[in-house]
Amino acid sequence: MLLRFNRTTSATTLLLHPSVTLLYYSHPFSTSQPPPPISDSANRTRLLNSIRAVETTATAAAAVDFFRRMLTLSPFPCVQDFNLLFGLVAKSHHHATAISLIKTFQSLSESADVCTLNIFINCLCHLRQTTLGFAVLGVMTKTGVEPTLVTLNTILNGLCIEGDMDSALWLVEKMETLGYQCNSRTYGELVNGLCKIGDTSGAVECLRKMVERNLEPNVVVYNAILDGLCKRRLVNEAFELFREMGVTVEPNVVSYNCLIQGLCDGFGGWREGVVLFHEMVVEKGIAPDVQTFSILVDGFCKEGLVLWAENVLGFMVRTGVEPNVVTYNSLIGGHCLRNWMEEAMRVFGLIVSEGERCLPSVVTYNLLIHGWCRVKEVDKAMSLMGEMIRKGLDLDVVTWTVLICGFCEVRKPLAAMELFSDMKRHGQVPSLHTCAVVLDSLFKCWLDSEAVSLFTVMEKSGLDLDIVIYNIMLDGMCKAGKVDDARKLLSCVLEKGLTTDAYTYNIMIKGLCKEGLLDDAEELLRKMEESGCTPNKHSYNVFLQGLLRKYDISRCRKYLQIMKGKGFRVDAVTTEFITRFLSANKGDNAFQEMLLS
Repeated sequence: MLLRFNRTTSATTLLLHPSVTLLYYSHPFSTSQPPPPISDSANRTRLLNSIRAVETTATAAAAVDFFRRMLTLSPFPCVQDFNLLFGLVAKSHHHATAISLIKTFQSLSESADVCTLNIFINCLCHLRQTTLGFAVLGVMTKTGVEPTLVTLNTILNGLCIEGDMDSALWLVEKMETLGYQCNSRTYGELVNGLCKIGDTSGAVECLRKMVERNLEPNVVVYNAILDGLCKRRLVNEAFELFREMGVTVEPNVVSYNCLIQGLCDGFGGWREGVVLFHEMVVEKGIAPDVQTFSILVDGFCKEGLVLWAENVLGFMVRTGVEPNVVTYNSLIGGHCLRNWMEEAMRVFGLIVSEGERCLPSVVTYNLLIHGWCRVKEVDKAMSLMGEMIRKGLDLDVVTWTVLICGFCEVRKPLAAMELFSDMKRHGQVPSLHTCAVVLDSLFKCWLDSEAVSLFTVMEKSGLDLDIVIYNIMLDGMCKAGKVDDARKLLSCVLEKGLTTDAYTYNIMIKGLCKEGLLDDAEELLRKMEESGCTPNKHSYNVFLQGLLRKYDISRCRKYLQIMKGKGFRVDAVTTEFITRFLSANKGDNAFQEMLLS
């Protein structure tokens, strides 16, 4: 059972949070014995007032200290006083500590009220243990503690946090069946949860229900839907809701930020974003915040308008809004996209000059490393990696992948392989993209055996290899003349049930044609049709090139006619082959006539 409603023989027999065990031993900040009971009324009042005055940034140790001192009060504090402390601990995000303190309180045979148990359930939900929250709800009903709407809304919030919206919708239906009147918070939690899983239509439906039941949605509810719509690129729908919202609810800076973000994420939408920014500041008198400016900087940089982004940064500073690392990262990214690495490093210097107020993040370094790798300055990229390690920043998969890509681009596959091994030694699991980059580089540098060895290791490691990896292997094997091995691999791909498209088959057809195995290539072209993968124009062009290499004129005529019937045109490479053939066989009038027709 999660909670005990009767006295236990020993409080220390409970499984408690580590901080709570200090209650029964020496406190970490005290060298003296536990204080005697506090019986003076003035001292008792001062202690309770000091709990009320504590900010929500209080440490877990401070919370335990207050609890320890409360246990010495005489007369013993009422449950409401303890709830004050438990609520403070929960608001400070020390959820595990709050749970342990409540368990200890219960072990002393003190009766928890509905408020205590609501705090307990809230902490469980924030720890993503909503199932246990339901168990506490069962204990409440068995012991005669009537759950309130707050109790059920708390569990609903937990389900929404965990993304279990089916259970959340079931719970709301159950609440109404039991006679609970769902309030604005109920629907607000549902809207937020539905938006997080991308179900904006469901969120809008909840909004309509709120209005029907005379529950006025607040700006937070509207903002959640605006954000969800914009993230799904449904900007027009977001604007419709925004205009509707303005009739009853005043939009705030978050509302405008959602819409400006949605506009800037679309191609060329920064212009409308600037217009909306003007409306917000000039017409509505809403002060932009750091997020507003960061969105605009990012939007301009993505469009290549880095100088405009620099102007926004200058205006931002003049209005008294301090740029944060996100703002600077967007600007660095903009400079890197244009290969302006000196300018990117200048902005990096601005972050460093801020000191503790604005520290460069892993994203900052990743952008710079990627930028230096783009201009093939891998030594400078490695220097930044070393700086990250010295500063104690954790290198992520992106850091390693970008560096590995950089070394592959400068044709240093062995150095890339060494980094690949270092990555695994540092406890980072390579992504499929990382593996694909290394494999492709090894094949391009004719290190076929190393590529095959790496692929074998990847297969044995249990990685869920996708078709991209297999396509790289097929292409590499075919280019290396290992067509038989490629055939076996293609058979394995088909047996695994991986989704193959024309690109996969085209690799194999090209490999077979290169080895002069035209009959096999034609058979594979036929099998494509049978397997439901229709050959595209590239399939026919690749096969036609193979036929022209071998001067197989009869089949050339046949497949040119097939291509013509399907509306496919010959590409530049095929055209060059035909031109060479005609130059070498000027007397073949039939072939020329067929081409002209």
